[in-house]
Amino acid sequence: MKLVIIGNGIAGNQVAFDVRKKDRDAHITILSAETVPEYDPCSLPYFLGGECGRTDVFRKTPEDYTTHNIDLVYDSRVVSIDPEAKTVTTHGGGQISYDKLVLAHGGDLFIPPIPGIDNPGVFSCKQLAETEKLAAHNGSSAVVIGSGAIGIEAAEALKRKGYAVHVVELMDWILPSLFDEPTARRLETALKGYGIHVFTGEKVLEIKGTGEVSAVVTNLRTIACDTVVVATGVVPGTALARTAGIDTGRGIQVNRQMQTSVPDIYACGDCVETIDACTGETAMFQLKHNAIEQAQVAARHIVGEKTRYLGAYAFARAHFFSTHAATFGKTQRATDCILGDKRVIEREDKNNYLRVMLLNNQIVGGQAIGTFADGLGLLIGAMWRKDDFMEIAAKVRTTPRGGAVHTWPMLRLGNLLGM
Repeated sequence: MKLVIIGNGIAGNQVAFDVRKKDRDAHITILSAETVPEYDPCSLPYFLGGECGRTDVFRKTPEDYTTHNIDLVYDSRVVSIDPEAKTVTTHGGGQISYDKLVLAHGGDLFIPPIPGIDNPGVFSCKQLAETEKLAAHNGSSAVVIGSGAIGIEAAEALKRKGYAVHVVELMDWILPSLFDEPTARRLETALKGYGIHVFTGEKVLEIKGTGEVSAVVTNLRTIACDTVVVATGVVPGTALARTAGIDTGRGIQVNRQMQTSVPDIYACGDCVETIDACTGETAMFQLKHNAIEQAQVAARHIVGEKTRYLGAYAFARAHFFSTHAATFGKTQRATDCILGDKRVIEREDKNNYLRVMLLNNQIVGGQAIGTFADGLGLLIGAMWRKDDFMEIAAKVRTTPRGGAVHTWPMLRLGNLLGM
């Protein structure tokens, strides 16, 4: 079998190394648009802020590929797929044939059409090469456009480096896809407490400067700066799939075996559209744990094993300085279009905050700051099991407070929910 994998990220490598464990004879090739082995994008802000070294960001070394007889081809961006001939074409004109093909190329940073966004001094923190340029940049005042997880972590990293930092967010609150406004406002207050300026509900109109950045202009103010970080989200990579006639929506559409609509072509990771494991709805959660699980399913099916993907789920954290927050499942805003009985449970203790979303008495999501975040696993378990909230309360009331070890999770869950 000749297996070709497009993308050298977490999903692509998971497929390659999992297949190698099962099939010692397969010819496995990874085509990478970059020029380095696999690294962890989530560690890039820590490298930027000096909390870890460059070598610490890598998940693989060149020797790992040699040892496992996997061909890693650098600087090979694939531009088209011919499913009839079973070949892919790279940007340099080279053609590679395959028996099985895996699309694991993730997505591209969304670049908003802002005048001046191509000016020197404008960076991103999504890829290692760009982060290295930002780390080497000699600036003192930065504007981060976008307040998703990468934006917030980049803001922290630059603050650690001594920058004056401003975060500009188009939506009404920071981390809008992960947290509801009450949680996000608390995190915004924490950011400001660390000396980071936060402006929400503002649109960036222009990045000023000739030869170097001099200011960012929003609809409400002008912020003098010498550095801009674009952190406006990731667009799933669907264009390549369309060259092969593969069905796409928001992302590449796949079945429960991670197969696309074209035979012998699979897809996994940030480029795919799949289903919500808890609700069955069409979903797209561009998160590491989902990419790994999808890749594991694809690899098992490629080697002939029976397997079925259970679906994706949201779980993410937001950590900056000494503030720790986490989120899972649906936000309250995400339940607005769903019919049913909705309820929000909130708890607050000093700087610790918990917010749990119920739909028809079942937990469908939660957010926490501080010590409450330590117990989110118990809530996630209740969500997966589809536990009825009233039944949880009844069990907590009748569970003995001492003795059997197996009673601890239920008591801990009750304590977390303030029962």
